[in-house]
Amino acid sequence: MADCPPCKKGAPAWLLTFGDLMSLLLTFFILLISMSTTDKVKFKEAAGSLRDAFGVQRVQQIIPLPTGEDFLATEFQQEVILVHIKEKLQLILENNIDAGEAEIVALDEGFLLRFDHELLMGSGTHKLRPEAKPILLQIASLIKDLPNQVRVEGHTGDEPPPSRYANNWEFSAFKAAAVVDFLATEGSVDPRKLQVRAMGAYAPKVSNATKEGRKENDRIEIMISREPHRPPSEVPELKKNSGSGGVSPDQTPAATGGGGVSPVVPIPGLTMPPVGR
Repeated sequence: MADCPPCKKGAPAWLLTFGDLMSLLLTFFILLISMSTTDKVKFKEAAGSLRDAFGVQRVQQIIPLPTGEDFLATEFQQEVILVHIKEKLQLILENNIDAGEAEIVALDEGFLLRFDHELLMGSGTHKLRPEAKPILLQIASLIKDLPNQVRVEGHTGDEPPPSRYANNWEFSAFKAAAVVDFLATEGSVDPRKLQVRAMGAYAPKVSNATKEGRKENDRIEIMISREPHRPPSEVPELKKNSGSGGVSPDQTPAATGGGGVSPVVPIPGLTMPPVGR
């Protein structure tokens, strides 16, 4: 038998290449693991399955913690809904906006629907005009399923109110309450998310120095807030009344054209004045 040729000193060339390849693969998988995230919920579920397989059984409810993505999705969805409602309201009020009788204003807390007093109510009174009811019904249809707070504000100019109202605070309160009453009773809006605010003559839009300015300040505003309403534990049932008798302190003129009366949100310290002069 021929003698075996002497072996070369050191590792073969292929072994060096193989070693380099293994080092690179190890580095690559370590990098993948370092960049990965562990789903804790699935990990706990898998661990529970293993315990069950080995005879260790325990009921454990796994509730995933909210993430930043959950909050962003909620806020984004809320914003999309408000923008959608705002676009529909712009179509509904297009003619009134062009005539300068209404305005939609975007604010940080939501958006505001601003109406001239005489668009919704008769001159010098808080009684709703028949022409205003279809507008308010369309607004109600858009906001009745919205879980957000809706605030109605009454405003006046700085001139004295009609004699049947004690002051401009009272006049503005009854104007806002009449709109809220209609939205709740005729528009089927949840009364728990409706608010009445009387501003009197102390939040003017423009100067009261001119007759035109006072007329522009005499207005009703509906604020659709981004804030969800938090209903109280107990809310009195809202009922519709009918009849043609006088107006009691707890009632306001009916929102429909039948001359009836319907309840409004009570305002402490105020007495409802008669509608007629």
